[in-house]
Amino acid sequence: MRTEDLIETILKLSRGREFYGYEIHKKLSSEGADVEVSRFYRVLATMLKEGFLESRWEKSPSGPKKRVYRLAEKGRNELNKILLESIQTIHDFYADYILNLPSEADVFDRIYSPLVRKLTGRKNIGCMITSEYSPMHERMIGSLHGKVPQGKIYIVRPSSLAVEPKLDDITLLDGGPDVPLKDGYLDLLVVTEIPRSDLLQTAVREWHRVLNQKGTLGILAPTVTLRKYKDPLTIGDFIEKYEHETTQRGEPVDSGYLRRVLAKLFQDVEERQIVHMTLFMASQPRSLA
Repeated sequence: MRTEDLIETILKLSRGREFYGYEIHKKLSSEGADVEVSRFYRVLATMLKEGFLESRWEKSPSGPKKRVYRLAEKGRNELNKILLESIQTIHDFYADYILNLPSEADVFDRIYSPLVRKLTGRKNIGCMITSEYSPMHERMIGSLHGKVPQGKIYIVRPSSLAVEPKLDDITLLDGGPDVPLKDGYLDLLVVTEIPRSDLLQTAVREWHRVLNQKGTLGILAPTVTLRKYKDPLTIGDFIEKYEHETTQRGEPVDSGYLRRVLAKLFQDVEERQIVHMTLFMASQPRSLA
């Protein structure tokens, strides 16, 4: 086993607890990894020196003191990186699966049908993208474009985010918390990422500002990020929850809090479950005058 692979394996086996060196070595042996004891402890020493591990000495009632190891912050960060890379691989396979479903099972049709049911003709539509632009986003925007073929679609994203849509009648705008469009301009605004709890009210007021009196706000988010689960999570929920908790900072948004914020600015707020996602639809914007 290469040293890099051995370090990664030790990180995985040691997560979330203190351990003795011989425990991990015994676990490696039971799983068929033939690592000499002397080499194993040299690798542990290297991990201590490079900051992946911390250690302390523990008194023993019947013998010499024992060294107890635990992950240091650098080790926890490296372990998170390993898991997030695995999650990204799963996301890539899942996205490929979703993108190749037959038309009768199209998830995007289920998302956008209720949002565009009242839209006809030349409408102005905004899509907020804040952290990435993936084939999934391309398909979502393509589905939206197909349902409102005469609509003008504005993609609002940070200037640092590269977006190259393969569709006509798409305008890219640099934005973030602020939407660079005039008041009451949009008929529909679709948001694919909810800001942190402390930023939510400001964001919703900005989204409300750019919608006209008959406009609709659609917010799509993984359901697991909006709920507090008491029961064990499914593997899919675990992946979504772990990814969002690891990559996002600040207090996540609870669905009840989101509904209350939306209700202050919109007369009609509806919530729908679509696969592992939750769609919030807010319409009939309230006047702030």
